[in-house]
Amino acid sequence: MRRVLALLSVMTFVVLGGALAAKASADDGEARLTFSLKAGAFFPVHGTMRSETASEWWYLGVDLDPGFRYKPANGTVHFGVDFDFRQAQGRGVFTIPLTAKVLWPIAPLGDSGHFYGGLGPGVYIMNSRHSGQVIKPGLQFVAGMDLGSHVYLEAAYDWVGAFYDDRNTPLRADAVKVALGVRF
Repeated sequence: MRRVLALLSVMTFVVLGGALAAKASADDGEARLTFSLKAGAFFPVHGTMRSETASEWWYLGVDLDPGFRYKPANGTVHFGVDFDFRQAQGRGVFTIPLTAKVLWPIAPLGDSGHFYGGLGPGVYIMNSRHSGQVIKPGLQFVAGMDLGSHVYLEAAYDWVGAFYDDRNTPLRADAVKVALGVRF
């Protein structure tokens, strides 16, 4: 658990440091790098994982939009790291998705309540009540709405490959997430 927290801390500081350095050096005419912080709830949807940990988990995340000039199908590329966690019978249970995703506008930017959607692959680091750290591939599907120029509401679905814990129980870390975020 400590190794994963240390890895998460280092990755978060690298992302934030890169964001701050690029933001400080960007000219007004160039694409701007932005990052956002979000917090919310994580709801496991797989029965075994949900029964091992009860209901919702806490969810914290950092997203980085490097401001790439390349816009795949008019979308923007984002990189993110999340930390989904819960104490379950004295043991920390968590998933840490490291994702790269493309977000597309659903409603034009000029309309009130800008809506967006997206998806992207990721690597998920997980720990269940009866297992050590497991790394699996996954996908994240995202839908969100801007509530202002800097605040947004976002929902996501994590689809993650199955794994077996130390008791040979099949588990999936699929989940629905809901978060409120702030862009900087």
